[in-house]
Amino acid sequence: MKIPVGAMIVSIFAIIWTAAGASNLGRRWFVSLLFMSILASFAVIYAGARMQPAHPFSFNAKVYSFSILFEVVLIFFGVVFLRRTGRKELLLPVISIIVGLHFIGMVWALGSNLYWWVAGAMCLVPIIAMSALRRNLWGPVVGIGCAVILWLSALGAFF
Repeated sequence: MKIPVGAMIVSIFAIIWTAAGASNLGRRWFVSLLFMSILASFAVIYAGARMQPAHPFSFNAKVYSFSILFEVVLIFFGVVFLRRTGRKELLLPVISIIVGLHFIGMVWALGSNLYWWVAGAMCLVPIIAMSALRRNLWGPVVGIGCAVILWLSALGAFF
């Protein structure tokens, strides 16, 4: 059984998104959601190990590296700025938008149009959450929403 690296990376980040989103929900919710996230991630990795990707693998290291650098630098400056200005409630929404933008680079880095949808979804979830929900729900909705997007993107690579 060959472990799909992409599904594993996406699943790890999905667990991190879930933990970040559930961090303010209280211990019981945090533990429950984290446990379900770990189970979902194992299921995605297991399914990925049993399926063949729908598209041939393509990798552009230069574009990938630039996309990751863009993401890391913007997240760093975004976190510093938001913490210094006392806007911590915007951390997950802003990080989600930055990560979403980084997925535009993944279109060319990994040669798949799937990442247009991932980019759009990861940018829209926080915008919709901030527009329609109370502030105390932004983190959980964005964190868990991004985790779901990542799991679906991993599974989407096989269809």
